[in-house]
Amino acid sequence: MLRAIGSLIAVVLILGGSYLASKYIGRGMSKSSSSLYMRLLDQITLGQDRHIAIIQVGGKYLLVGVTAGQIQVLAELHDDDLIQISPEDTEGKTNVPDFKMIMDKLSDLGKKRR
Repeated sequence: MLRAIGSLIAVVLILGGSYLASKYIGRGMSKSSSSLYMRLLDQITLGQDRHIAIIQVGGKYLLVGVTAGQIQVLAELHDDDLIQISPEDTEGKTNVPDFKMIMDKLSDLGKKRR
């Protein structure tokens, strides 16, 4: 009985320490990623370690390509080039089912087998 209580206390201490450490590390990460002169507006992943991003630097907007080995400016964009794309405008894009939908389907399969 004493071992079980000791183990429970150890687990609680480990979980509490992990929580506090992640909060402390998270605060430090958010401070280091803030900038007074530029910001990341949007990015999209094209493959493993490859994506393109739109960065605002002062009054300019830059389209940059990012790979594991380099960052390259692809184009300079203007305000009228930035048109927000709504989900309805993305034709041909595959719809990724959400977690609840997948679980509902698995639940239905389990009920049919019984």
